[in-house]
Amino acid sequence: MRFLFTTFEGGGHVPPALLAASALRQRGHEVLLVSDPVNEDAARAVGLAFAPWRTAPQRTAVAQADDPLQDWRRRWPPRVVKAVCDAVMTGPAEAYANDTRTYIDAFSPDLVVSNELLLGAMIATESSSRPLALLSGNLWPYPTRPDLPPFGPGWPLPRTSHAVRFHQEARQMIQRWFDAGLGDLNRARVAHGLAPLSGVVDQLAAAALVVLGTSRTFDYGLMPPSPFIHAGPLIDLPEATTARPATSRPRPRVLVSFSTTFQNQAPVMARCLRALAPLDVDVIATTGPALDPGTLPAPGNAKVVAWADHDVVVPECDLVICHGGHGTLLRPLRHGVPVLCLPMGRDHPENGRRLAFHAAGVVTSRDTSTRRLRALAKGMLANPAYAAAAGALGRRIVHEQAEERAAGLAALERLAAMSVEAQAFLRDQGGLQHPLKTAS
Repeated sequence: MRFLFTTFEGGGHVPPALLAASALRQRGHEVLLVSDPVNEDAARAVGLAFAPWRTAPQRTAVAQADDPLQDWRRRWPPRVVKAVCDAVMTGPAEAYANDTRTYIDAFSPDLVVSNELLLGAMIATESSSRPLALLSGNLWPYPTRPDLPPFGPGWPLPRTSHAVRFHQEARQMIQRWFDAGLGDLNRARVAHGLAPLSGVVDQLAAAALVVLGTSRTFDYGLMPPSPFIHAGPLIDLPEATTARPATSRPRPRVLVSFSTTFQNQAPVMARCLRALAPLDVDVIATTGPALDPGTLPAPGNAKVVAWADHDVVVPECDLVICHGGHGTLLRPLRHGVPVLCLPMGRDHPENGRRLAFHAAGVVTSRDTSTRRLRALAKGMLANPAYAAAAGALGRRIVHEQAEERAAGLAALERLAAMSVEAQAFLRDQGGLQHPLKTAS
């Protein structure tokens, strides 16, 4: 069968698509990945056929100036949502739709698997009457799952009827924020012969399947409603156990690592380094391509580098301090290392909330003072309960990973093999459609 994957350079969006697409290719299918030019080498390195966006936004680097989101400039939630709509979801929807339709016509896929933010790719797939699945690289980022708090603020699971009602009202409010891009979305739909929609999130109902690239255990352990399925963490994790290696290090080691994409993290990382400077610890800080290591202060107990293999460094650490990006957070848990999380935005508050739910770490504001950060780090290093909880959670994630991934891939294969008429029937039943439309 033929699978067309569409994604874009947005930090953590690309690795899950590469992993899922290459896994399907290894299962004997033809796969074409469409993304930004900067992702071509990575795609070809895992044996994938690659094609770049033609008229849609195209990133050739992972630098601050090349970032279409620039969402780090905004902290008021409605403006953050509008920025993402303008940059990716709805502003360039017609361009993404045009490019996707070109590749659909040329490649003739049995299934289109789109990044969950590329509404334009969904429009093209819907207009071509091809089956559509969505691939979310971690948690579902829309306020449409009725079994969870609305995505974004990092609210806890509701425990009272009042909290349930509050979350219902919040979902409806947050959904309206996306309608800032409704005009752009509907122009793209009309251009592709589709009727206008009354809300932006209603475009999601074109999908018959949503694959979540995270662990169900991490995601509160809840069985999601149809059409969602957990495929386990779609990141390249080693197969080793979470057992901590024996070490003769004279003092604890701490890793400080924030996003590989620019989110104005330099002041936060500098504050973390200052907080750790007086402590009897060894520190390694990785900046990724978004920052020049030379711009950060390096106290005597710290080494600041552009890159280090986290699967080598993390097992030797006793604590990780990070922003809460899905991959950056799951790797320490994978090795039984607790996390001090300072969410910078995006999915970070939601990942942090799940971290705290499992008692495998602590979440604090990115504006937390140096003195408070020092106290939190010192307290976590002195309390073995955090490492024990991280190890327990990591072992469960590892134990379930292969089965979850196989189930996610099999679900994509079943959908690709299903007739168009059967898919339309399933969507019309409401069980597949309701959680992706305006949720109560």
